[in-house]
Amino acid sequence: MPSRLIIPRASSFLHIKTLRSLLENLPRPLLSGQIYSVNDARYFDWPKGLRKYIDTVRQGKGQNPKKYSARYICSLVADLHRTLLYGGVAMNPRDHLRLVYEGNPLAYLVEQSGGKASDGKREILSIQPVKLHQRLPLFLGSVEDVTELESYGDVQQTVNPGYEV
Repeated sequence: MPSRLIIPRASSFLHIKTLRSLLENLPRPLLSGQIYSVNDARYFDWPKGLRKYIDTVRQGKGQNPKKYSARYICSLVADLHRTLLYGGVAMNPRDHLRLVYEGNPLAYLVEQSGGKASDGKREILSIQPVKLHQRLPLFLGSVEDVTELESYGDVQQTVNPGYEV
């Protein structure tokens, strides 16, 4: 099986890496890091458990004694890519990502990299969908980081107050 595909285009070549080559080049297992990725602008909308986790790791008082810092691009794919390369945790605590075609594929990549994917209570790949567009929160990262986050209990943002523009 080739690890790269080269697809000709009219003016140049498009280089595509396959999933296999991506997974072969990631550090394993996924490392506990110093980076968390979440929309900090919604801090006051988060449940207490999530706020406490973020406050704790930012101060370096979590299981990893290093102080964490935020890196948020507002693109889950980009944030997860950085997490896969450098460790830490990428999260979306609101329940608006779809399990079947967002949560499961990203959870598969994370677990193949030796990490953990959770909705804050359950492993993503163990959730049986009840409808096609079922939505859920998503926490992706190293086993250590996601397990520590889950230990805070109340990390899923079930209330979305909305914002007026």
